[in-house]
Amino acid sequence: MLAAAALVLLGPSVAPTAAAPPWPAGGADGSVAGQTVRASAPADQDAAFAKRRQDARTKGLIDADGRVTGSQRLGFRGWPHDDTGYAVRPRDLAFLGLTWQQVEWWRRYQAPLGTNPRQFKDMSSDLFKALCSACERPEEYDVRLQGSWAFFFSGRHKNFPTEEELAEQPVALERLRTWMGSTPPAERPARRPFETLYKLGALDEKGVPVGPSDGDVHISSDVMVAEARKKWDELRDAGKLSDEDLRKGFIHQKYFFVNRTAVREAFPRLEKWAVAWKEKLGRGVAPSLFPSSGPPDKTQMGNGVSTHFRDSDWIVRFSPTR
Repeated sequence: MLAAAALVLLGPSVAPTAAAPPWPAGGADGSVAGQTVRASAPADQDAAFAKRRQDARTKGLIDADGRVTGSQRLGFRGWPHDDTGYAVRPRDLAFLGLTWQQVEWWRRYQAPLGTNPRQFKDMSSDLFKALCSACERPEEYDVRLQGSWAFFFSGRHKNFPTEEELAEQPVALERLRTWMGSTPPAERPARRPFETLYKLGALDEKGVPVGPSDGDVHISSDVMVAEARKKWDELRDAGKLSDEDLRKGFIHQKYFFVNRTAVREAFPRLEKWAVAWKEKLGRGVAPSLFPSSGPPDKTQMGNGVSTHFRDSDWIVRFSPTR
Protein backbone atom coordinates (compact mmCIF):
# COMPACT_ATOMS: atom_id res chain seq x y z
CA MET A 1 0.00 0.00 0.00
CA LEU A 2 2.85 2.33 0.81
CA ALA A 3 4.49 1.68 -2.55
CA ALA A 4 1.18 2.24 -4.32
CA ALA A 5 0.70 5.56 -2.61
CA ALA A 6 4.19 6.60 -3.64
CA LEU A 7 3.70 5.60 -7.28
CA VAL A 8 0.67 7.84 -7.67
CA LEU A 9 2.89 10.89 -7.93
CA LEU A 10 5.91 9.47 -9.75
CA GLY A 11 6.62 11.06 -13.10
CA PRO A 12 9.00 13.35 -15.01
CA SER A 13 11.17 15.84 -13.20
CA VAL A 14 9.75 19.20 -12.26
CA ALA A 15 12.20 22.01 -12.90
CA PRO A 16 12.88 24.32 -9.94
CA THR A 17 11.43 27.80 -10.06
CA ALA A 18 12.86 31.00 -8.65
CA ALA A 19 9.86 31.91 -6.54
CA ALA A 20 11.64 34.42 -4.36
CA PRO A 21 14.83 36.47 -4.44
CA PRO A 22 17.91 35.03 -2.68
CA TRP A 23 17.73 36.99 0.54
CA PRO A 24 20.37 36.27 3.19
CA ALA A 25 19.66 33.38 5.52
CA GLY A 26 18.10 34.08 8.88
CA GLY A 27 19.69 33.44 12.26
CA ALA A 28 21.09 30.03 13.06
CA ASP A 29 19.90 29.86 16.65
CA GLY A 30 17.25 27.27 15.97
CA SER A 31 14.53 29.40 17.55
CA VAL A 32 10.98 29.59 16.31
CA ALA A 33 10.78 33.38 16.45
CA GLY A 34 11.34 35.59 13.42
CA GLN A 35 9.89 33.03 10.99
CA THR A 36 6.20 33.64 11.63
CA VAL A 37 3.19 35.40 10.16
CA ARG A 38 0.09 36.19 12.16
CA ALA A 39 -1.40 32.98 13.50
CA SER A 40 -4.81 31.72 12.44
CA ALA A 41 -7.10 29.26 14.19
CA PRO A 42 -5.27 25.97 14.82
CA ALA A 43 -5.57 23.56 11.91
CA ASP A 44 -6.08 20.78 14.47
CA GLN A 45 -9.56 22.17 15.09
CA ASP A 46 -10.59 21.87 11.43
CA ALA A 47 -12.99 18.98 10.82
CA ALA A 48 -11.88 18.48 7.21
CA PHE A 49 -8.24 18.19 8.28
CA ALA A 50 -9.22 15.76 11.03
CA LYS A 51 -10.96 13.51 8.51
CA ARG A 52 -8.04 13.73 6.13
CA ARG A 53 -5.65 12.78 8.94
CA GLN A 54 -7.76 9.78 9.90
CA ASP A 55 -7.98 8.61 6.29
CA ALA A 56 -4.20 8.93 5.85
CA ARG A 57 -3.52 6.98 9.02
CA THR A 58 -5.98 4.27 8.01
CA LYS A 59 -4.19 3.93 4.66
CA GLY A 60 -0.80 3.75 6.38
CA LEU A 61 0.47 6.97 4.80
CA ILE A 62 1.35 8.62 8.13
CA ASP A 63 2.01 7.22 11.59
CA ALA A 64 0.51 8.13 14.97
CA ASP A 65 2.91 11.10 15.22
CA GLY A 66 1.83 12.40 11.81
CA ARG A 67 5.12 11.45 10.16
CA VAL A 68 5.41 9.69 6.82
CA THR A 69 5.64 5.94 7.26
CA GLY A 70 8.91 4.15 6.60
CA SER A 71 12.20 4.30 8.45
CA GLN A 72 15.88 5.00 8.14
CA ARG A 73 16.52 1.38 9.11
CA LEU A 74 14.59 0.27 6.02
CA GLY A 75 16.27 3.00 3.97
CA PHE A 76 13.03 4.28 2.53
CA ARG A 77 9.90 6.21 3.45
CA GLY A 78 6.70 7.19 1.71
CA TRP A 79 5.73 10.19 -0.35
CA PRO A 80 5.78 13.42 1.72
CA HIS A 81 2.56 14.20 3.58
CA ASP A 82 1.90 16.65 6.37
CA ASP A 83 0.53 15.46 9.71
CA THR A 84 -3.05 15.84 8.44
CA GLY A 85 -2.41 13.64 5.42
CA TYR A 86 -1.95 16.30 2.75
CA ALA A 87 0.14 14.78 -0.06
CA VAL A 88 2.70 16.99 -1.78
CA ARG A 89 1.71 17.68 -5.40
CA PRO A 90 3.79 18.46 -8.49
CA ARG A 91 2.66 22.10 -8.31
CA ASP A 92 4.07 22.29 -4.76
CA LEU A 93 7.45 21.00 -5.88
CA ALA A 94 7.50 23.47 -8.75
CA PHE A 95 6.71 26.43 -6.50
CA LEU A 96 9.17 25.38 -3.81
CA GLY A 97 11.92 24.82 -6.38
CA LEU A 98 12.35 21.14 -5.56
CA THR A 99 12.97 18.37 -8.08
CA TRP A 100 11.82 14.78 -8.01
CA GLN A 101 15.47 13.78 -7.52
CA GLN A 102 15.68 15.87 -4.35
CA VAL A 103 12.53 14.24 -3.04
CA GLU A 104 13.97 10.80 -3.75
CA TRP A 105 17.16 11.68 -1.88
CA TRP A 106 14.98 12.81 1.01
CA ARG A 107 12.85 9.66 0.92
CA ARG A 108 15.95 7.44 0.98
CA TYR A 109 17.65 9.42 3.76
CA GLN A 110 20.47 10.33 1.39
CA ALA A 111 20.18 14.10 1.83
CA PRO A 112 17.88 16.46 3.74
CA LEU A 113 16.08 19.10 1.71
CA GLY A 114 18.34 21.94 0.67
CA THR A 115 21.37 19.65 0.27
CA ASN A 116 22.62 16.89 -2.00
CA PRO A 117 24.13 13.53 -0.93
CA ARG A 118 27.73 14.71 -1.34
CA GLN A 119 27.12 17.80 0.75
CA PHE A 120 25.31 15.82 3.42
CA LYS A 121 28.08 13.25 3.66
CA ASP A 122 30.75 15.92 3.92
CA MET A 123 28.72 17.97 6.38
CA SER A 124 28.19 14.92 8.61
CA SER A 125 31.87 13.95 8.48
CA ASP A 126 32.92 17.51 9.34
CA LEU A 127 30.44 17.59 12.22
CA PHE A 128 31.87 14.50 13.91
CA LYS A 129 35.37 15.87 13.42
CA ALA A 130 34.24 19.03 15.19
CA LEU A 131 32.56 17.09 17.99
CA CYS A 132 35.15 14.47 18.80
CA SER A 133 38.14 14.65 16.47
CA ALA A 134 39.21 11.01 16.03
CA CYS A 135 35.93 9.92 17.67
CA GLU A 136 37.12 6.83 19.49
CA ARG A 137 33.70 6.56 21.15
CA PRO A 138 31.17 7.85 18.58
CA GLU A 139 28.35 6.22 20.54
CA GLU A 140 28.66 9.07 23.05
CA TYR A 141 27.30 11.47 20.42
CA ASP A 142 23.75 11.06 19.18
CA VAL A 143 23.03 13.39 16.24
CA ARG A 144 19.57 13.78 14.68
CA LEU A 145 18.06 16.09 12.09
CA GLN A 146 14.93 18.02 12.96
CA GLY A 147 12.69 20.54 11.24
CA SER A 148 11.32 20.75 7.72
CA TRP A 149 14.56 19.80 5.96
CA ALA A 150 14.24 16.43 7.71
CA PHE A 151 10.44 15.98 7.60
CA PHE A 152 9.46 18.12 4.58
CA PHE A 153 6.79 19.93 6.60
CA SER A 154 7.10 22.07 9.72
CA GLY A 155 5.43 20.98 12.94
CA ARG A 156 1.86 21.76 13.84
CA HIS A 157 2.93 25.03 15.48
CA LYS A 158 3.50 26.44 11.98
CA ASN A 159 0.27 26.42 9.99
CA PHE A 160 0.15 26.95 6.24
CA PRO A 161 -0.43 30.67 5.60
CA THR A 162 -3.78 32.00 4.43
CA GLU A 163 -4.83 34.94 2.27
CA GLU A 164 -6.15 36.65 5.37
CA GLU A 165 -2.80 36.40 7.17
CA LEU A 166 -0.96 37.77 4.14
CA ALA A 167 -3.47 40.53 3.39
CA GLU A 168 -0.93 43.27 4.19
CA GLN A 169 1.88 41.59 2.23
CA PRO A 170 0.90 42.00 -1.45
CA VAL A 171 3.91 40.19 -2.91
CA ALA A 172 3.45 37.13 -0.69
CA LEU A 173 -0.32 37.21 -1.19
CA GLU A 174 0.01 37.20 -4.99
CA ARG A 175 2.52 34.33 -4.86
CA LEU A 176 0.22 32.32 -2.59
CA ARG A 177 -2.67 32.83 -5.04
CA THR A 178 -0.45 31.81 -7.95
CA TRP A 179 0.61 28.69 -6.06
CA MET A 180 -2.74 27.57 -4.67
CA GLY A 181 -5.05 28.98 -7.36
CA SER A 182 -8.68 28.22 -6.54
CA THR A 183 -7.90 25.30 -4.24
CA PRO A 184 -10.21 25.60 -1.20
CA PRO A 185 -8.56 25.82 2.23
CA ALA A 186 -9.72 22.32 3.21
CA GLU A 187 -7.70 20.87 0.31
CA ARG A 188 -4.50 22.79 1.01
CA PRO A 189 -1.63 21.79 3.31
CA ALA A 190 -2.27 22.31 7.00
CA ARG A 191 1.44 22.94 7.71
CA ARG A 192 4.20 24.81 5.92
CA PRO A 193 6.32 22.79 3.53
CA PHE A 194 10.06 23.41 3.48
CA GLU A 195 10.89 27.10 2.82
CA THR A 196 7.26 28.15 2.28
CA LEU A 197 7.62 31.66 3.73
CA TYR A 198 10.92 32.24 1.94
CA LYS A 199 9.48 31.25 -1.43
CA LEU A 200 6.41 33.41 -0.82
CA GLY A 201 8.63 36.40 -0.09
CA ALA A 202 6.88 36.81 3.27
CA LEU A 203 7.98 39.28 5.93
CA ASP A 204 8.49 38.36 9.56
CA GLU A 205 7.00 40.18 12.57
CA LYS A 206 9.61 42.93 12.24
CA GLY A 207 8.99 43.47 8.55
CA VAL A 208 12.19 41.70 7.52
CA PRO A 209 12.12 39.23 4.57
CA VAL A 210 12.11 35.64 5.81
CA GLY A 211 15.28 33.83 4.76
CA PRO A 212 15.87 30.21 3.75
CA SER A 213 14.90 27.57 6.29
CA ASP A 214 17.53 26.66 8.87
CA GLY A 215 18.75 23.09 9.14
CA ASP A 216 18.14 21.98 12.73
CA VAL A 217 20.66 19.52 14.19
CA HIS A 218 20.11 18.01 17.64
CA ILE A 219 23.18 16.68 19.42
CA SER A 220 22.62 14.59 22.55
CA SER A 221 25.72 13.88 24.61
CA ASP A 222 26.31 13.76 28.36
CA VAL A 223 30.02 14.20 27.68
CA MET A 224 29.42 17.49 25.89
CA VAL A 225 26.85 18.66 28.44
CA ALA A 226 29.40 18.14 31.22
CA GLU A 227 31.97 20.23 29.33
CA ALA A 228 29.41 22.93 28.65
CA ARG A 229 28.47 22.97 32.35
CA LYS A 230 32.12 23.60 33.27
CA LYS A 231 32.27 26.46 30.80
CA TRP A 232 28.98 27.88 32.10
CA ASP A 233 30.28 27.90 35.66
CA GLU A 234 33.53 29.51 34.51
CA LEU A 235 31.72 32.26 32.58
CA ARG A 236 29.25 32.86 35.40
CA ASP A 237 31.99 33.17 38.04
CA ALA A 238 33.88 35.60 35.79
CA GLY A 239 30.75 37.70 35.25
CA LYS A 240 30.81 37.04 31.50
CA LEU A 241 27.24 35.79 31.09
CA SER A 242 24.57 38.21 29.89
CA ASP A 243 21.46 38.96 31.91
CA GLU A 244 19.49 37.04 29.27
CA ASP A 245 21.73 33.99 29.65
CA LEU A 246 21.32 34.06 33.42
CA ARG A 247 17.58 34.51 33.14
CA LYS A 248 17.16 31.55 30.79
CA GLY A 249 19.57 29.37 32.75
CA PHE A 250 21.92 26.59 31.75
CA ILE A 251 19.01 24.54 30.38
CA HIS A 252 16.44 26.53 28.40
CA GLN A 253 13.17 26.45 30.33
CA LYS A 254 10.97 26.04 27.26
CA TYR A 255 13.03 24.15 24.68
CA PHE A 256 15.38 22.33 27.10
CA PHE A 257 18.58 22.75 25.09
CA VAL A 258 21.85 23.70 26.77
CA ASN A 259 22.64 27.42 26.89
CA ARG A 260 24.01 28.47 23.51
CA THR A 261 26.66 30.79 24.92
CA ALA A 262 28.11 27.97 27.03
CA VAL A 263 28.06 25.61 24.02
CA ARG A 264 29.67 28.18 21.73
CA GLU A 265 32.47 28.90 24.22
CA ALA A 266 33.02 25.26 25.15
CA PHE A 267 33.05 23.97 21.56
CA PRO A 268 34.52 26.58 19.20
CA ARG A 269 35.02 23.95 16.49
CA LEU A 270 31.27 23.28 16.48
CA GLU A 271 30.63 27.00 16.00
CA LYS A 272 33.12 27.08 13.10
CA TRP A 273 31.40 24.06 11.57
CA ALA A 274 28.01 25.81 11.68
CA VAL A 275 29.42 29.00 10.14
CA ALA A 276 31.27 27.12 7.40
CA TRP A 277 28.25 25.05 6.38
CA LYS A 278 25.94 28.05 6.48
CA GLU A 279 28.17 29.60 3.81
CA LYS A 280 28.30 26.39 1.76
CA LEU A 281 24.56 25.68 1.88
CA GLY A 282 23.24 29.23 1.85
CA ARG A 283 21.13 28.54 4.94
CA GLY A 284 21.69 28.52 8.65
CA VAL A 285 22.73 25.25 10.27
CA ALA A 286 21.52 25.29 13.86
CA PRO A 287 23.03 22.79 16.32
CA SER A 288 21.37 22.37 19.72
CA LEU A 289 22.82 20.36 22.61
CA PHE A 290 20.88 18.04 24.92
CA PRO A 291 21.76 15.30 27.44
CA SER A 292 22.25 11.79 26.03
CA SER A 293 18.61 10.99 26.76
CA GLY A 294 17.63 13.63 24.21
CA PRO A 295 14.94 16.31 24.44
CA PRO A 296 12.10 15.51 26.86
CA ASP A 297 8.76 14.24 25.63
CA LYS A 298 6.52 17.33 25.39
CA THR A 299 3.54 15.76 23.63
CA GLN A 300 1.36 16.47 26.66
CA MET A 301 2.70 19.99 27.17
CA GLY A 302 1.64 23.25 25.51
CA ASN A 303 1.00 22.77 21.80
CA GLY A 304 2.21 19.18 21.95
CA VAL A 305 5.16 19.79 19.61
CA SER A 306 7.95 17.49 20.74
CA THR A 307 11.35 16.44 19.40
CA HIS A 308 11.95 13.57 21.82
CA PHE A 309 13.60 10.45 20.42
CA ARG A 310 11.41 8.47 18.04
CA ASP A 311 12.04 5.43 15.85
CA SER A 312 11.20 7.61 12.84
CA ASP A 313 14.00 10.12 13.56
CA TRP A 314 16.71 10.83 11.00
CA ILE A 315 19.96 9.88 12.74
CA VAL A 316 23.27 11.16 11.42
CA ARG A 317 25.75 8.28 11.44
CA PHE A 318 29.42 8.61 12.22
CA SER A 319 31.62 8.03 9.20
CA PRO A 320 35.43 7.99 8.92
CA THR A 321 37.18 11.25 8.18
CA ARG A 322 36.99 12.09 4.49
